[in-house]
Amino acid sequence: MEESISTEEAKPTVTKRNNTCSWLQRIVNIDDVPNQIHYYAGFIIGTSALQIFIHLLTYINIFWNGRPFRFTLSYLFIFFVPCMRPTSDVSCGSLIKNTTCDYDDRLKHICFSFMYPHQLWRFFSGALFHMVWYHLLTNISKQLLYGILLERKYGSVRVAILYWLSNLSASLSFMLKNGNRAGMGASGSIYGLMIFFVMDRLVALQEKTERRLFILLQIFLLVILPNAPTMIIISILKFPVGHSAHFGGGLVGFLLGVGILGCPLPWINRQCRYGIIYKYIAFSLLFIYFLTTLTIFFVNDAPNVSYILI
Repeated sequence: MEESISTEEAKPTVTKRNNTCSWLQRIVNIDDVPNQIHYYAGFIIGTSALQIFIHLLTYINIFWNGRPFRFTLSYLFIFFVPCMRPTSDVSCGSLIKNTTCDYDDRLKHICFSFMYPHQLWRFFSGALFHMVWYHLLTNISKQLLYGILLERKYGSVRVAILYWLSNLSASLSFMLKNGNRAGMGASGSIYGLMIFFVMDRLVALQEKTERRLFILLQIFLLVILPNAPTMIIISILKFPVGHSAHFGGGLVGFLLGVGILGCPLPWINRQCRYGIIYKYIAFSLLFIYFLTTLTIFFVNDAPNVSYILI
């Protein structure tokens, strides 16, 4: 009798735990239909593992090329326009007085001589490098959150295109605002993933009117709640943030969201023939945006960075 009583008392606890797990599974479920086919999230998990591995390399305590290894890695990976485009003739006297004119040599030492000044890999390598652990932790957690959900639904190819196009756009937007500064981190790609995720939920909100409150709850718990603390901490501690890069990544997420999923406006009928027009407009704007920003990048010389002479 004692065993049967203990078993009956354990049942409510097990049921409560199962209900909690079931609720959490529903929150992270973005399937459009029951029993939808799921893909493996190999791209996002592999990219995150590579970013963690590269960050661990910064803890190697050796000197290479005359500087600590972590700085050597950062100079190799960061997005830095003066390493990617030639600089117009520099008059050292106009930059800083009483200084020997070794601007190009100093810049080549920072950038490395290999393919200088055409190191275009920096468009993508900057997303793989994080100098400090809290920057890595913040980005990896959000990257896995949105990336795994989207990759399981849309597959690795689409998510990889979204991820790297968002990163490219983030780099180009950062160039327009901070061309003489260095940038690193995957936040531009993450904003692309996040905005695309929001677009997915807004389209679901449009199609599944009976689940509107639940979908709005998903957006609050998976988008607003995880990002609010980060924004508050950044505002209080005045951390340097590349908002222009975030805008560029989010713009790609929005335009690809409209181009792939359609326009998530409540008054647009999903069966309406004009829906395809919104998709064409989105892809056209995306093409024009990249054509314009890449043209600006390749036509103009790199800005002068006089602070390297100090």
